[in-house]
Amino acid sequence: MENQSEDRKQEAGNGKTPLTSRQVVCLAAVGGTNFLNGMMSGWTAVLPKLQEDTSRFTVTEDDVSWLVSLTFIMGFVISPLAGSVAEYIGPRRLLVITMIPVAGFWLLQAFSPYLWLLYLGRALLASTAAVMYTVVQPLVAELCPPRIRGLASVLPELFGCVGLLASYLLASLLPWDMATAVAAAPFLPLSLMILLVPESPYWLVRKKKIDAAERSLRLLLGRDGNVAEELQAIRSTTTLRQSEVKDQARELRKAHNAIPVVLMLSVFVLRELGGKGPVFNYTVYVFRRAGAQLDAFYCTVFVGVARLASTCVSACTLDLVGRKPLLVATSVICAVSEGVAGAFLFLEVEGAAWVPLASVIVFVISYGIGLGPIPWAYLGELLPTPVRSVGAAMITFGYSVTYFAVNFVFLKVISSLGLGLTLLVFGTSNLIIGLLVLFFVPETKGRTLQDMEKAFLSKKVVQVRSNPLDHGRAPAESGKSRDKGDPPIAFGRRNEAAEAARTTGRKEENEGKPEMALLPAT
Repeated sequence: MENQSEDRKQEAGNGKTPLTSRQVVCLAAVGGTNFLNGMMSGWTAVLPKLQEDTSRFTVTEDDVSWLVSLTFIMGFVISPLAGSVAEYIGPRRLLVITMIPVAGFWLLQAFSPYLWLLYLGRALLASTAAVMYTVVQPLVAELCPPRIRGLASVLPELFGCVGLLASYLLASLLPWDMATAVAAAPFLPLSLMILLVPESPYWLVRKKKIDAAERSLRLLLGRDGNVAEELQAIRSTTTLRQSEVKDQARELRKAHNAIPVVLMLSVFVLRELGGKGPVFNYTVYVFRRAGAQLDAFYCTVFVGVARLASTCVSACTLDLVGRKPLLVATSVICAVSEGVAGAFLFLEVEGAAWVPLASVIVFVISYGIGLGPIPWAYLGELLPTPVRSVGAAMITFGYSVTYFAVNFVFLKVISSLGLGLTLLVFGTSNLIIGLLVLFFVPETKGRTLQDMEKAFLSKKVVQVRSNPLDHGRAPAESGKSRDKGDPPIAFGRRNEAAEAARTTGRKEENEGKPEMALLPAT
């Protein structure tokens, strides 16, 4: 035990905050909530059995369409509200409130004697899933150190893939009502695990709850963690003007806050226009239009396994290779695979039915490695603290609307344009993602959230205030000031925390002076 404690202290001295068991549990619990989204997507596999069972009520083709679409509809209804509520009561508290009744919602679907109760259970689960999309990734980014944030950001996507496969297996082995009831089981322990997660220290600082933020960091970092330094780093990028939703909306008017939100919104919208939904939701249909007669169950399971395996590869390599190279490479590969499949189908090349099939498989693997999980990782890392809640809500809203629209019109589009030309359009959207990320999106590997706050600041802007919470106070270090090339405050970095402590010790001297009077002479 003493050797472990010495190793942790040595890591902290080297600027690396040691990963604690509490952080592991918290990240697993928060990431595990996305298991619900996977189960929700895969539950549609029970619908054929549900239509065959007329003992309780009759399910028509229109009912099937609405039950599938409820996930998307509730997504763009709930997402804007989820961001506002999370900022008001706290993201962790909102997560607890929404996760506790999830098992009951599944049982309501399984044993509902009326069709409208089935709709109600599905709508409630879809509302909970929309909250997860909005809250989980920013919370993961705020709870883990930079050196493992790539792995932590992929965890929700990984749990989603596991949930998808679990739903497929339950749908194939059990009657629809038993498969739905068994789906409730994992959410009972998961709801209890969420209670172990502390509140986001960033949110607590925005709400002026400094003591609570310190307790939250102490739970996360353990006895050997540099709690005071990390708290100072968080306070350096947080102001009281970010404590309300209307204040965050006002912060969005600033270019350095609006640019990352617009970039991420563009990536998510283009990803949906790139055909992700149709490829996964209409896999059997696409394969059969390409000339292959495959069993529906084996087709969906094969795609699910390929996506899960590729997401595991992403989790292992994201912190080594970086987000930007993987996202650019996989976007281009997805574009090329759709372009090749579209060209062969459009030209109606005889004897080449295997080419579209191979292209779809390449698309699924590339999507699982980069295009699927990395935008969600960027959602938690790239959005600035002043607009993180509102920005995440806006992006989730845009993503949900586009996802619904593309899936709704897909069959009509291919009826008029043909599958080949449609795939060519999808490939163009994915190619634009690669170019957008290559030229405008920065790398976030190994960088702290405080680093990313300044990624989109103009080079002419030089920030000299070490703690914006002390509004109207600025550091005066005996004629010294930080150059704009100096590195920002980092996770577990000692030297700048000491500088901030000296500045705080002299705040009485600076109190009451105008801010411009405290700037060093040039």
